[in-house]
Amino acid sequence: MSTLILDYLDTVAVFAGGIFAGTNFYLSFGQVPALREFGLNEHWRFFPHMLNTAKPLPILSLIAGTAGIAHGIRIVGTPFYRNLWIIAGSTFLAIIPFSIGFIMPINRAIIDDNKLVKSGQESQINLATKKELLDKWTTFHLVRTVAVMASFSTMVFGLTRHSSFVFKW
Repeated sequence: MSTLILDYLDTVAVFAGGIFAGTNFYLSFGQVPALREFGLNEHWRFFPHMLNTAKPLPILSLIAGTAGIAHGIRIVGTPFYRNLWIIAGSTFLAIIPFSIGFIMPINRAIIDDNKLVKSGQESQINLATKKELLDKWTTFHLVRTVAVMASFSTMVFGLTRHSSFVFKW
């Protein structure tokens, strides 16, 4: 790996993490509340379209996490900043299994039901369960949003202290 790339791991981590965190923030505090204003059925029907456009975003979490950890590992002589970057990067990586375990099953249930309706069949999920699933998704997504916003903020803080680091490799 080129020294040039290694010297910019922090910037790569902050850039990817910022886009991922900002998108999550918008979904949690902008799009989902706006969709709720339209009503449960409209929110339910829009959900698969929302997810379809968000499919490539988890790669940003992977990039932010990997670059953040790699940058942290390179920091020598300042354990606080080294650990700060490693923890922030690890949080971005931990979001991936969290999303797979908690958010994806809800995504799948909503998408599958919408496919049934689109094919001309009746929804297999009643209104109370639809609301429950969307509420659960919103809660899990908020947890993810708070985690990545905290990690992104931590990376920005670390980036502002960049000149005080000594690097190895």
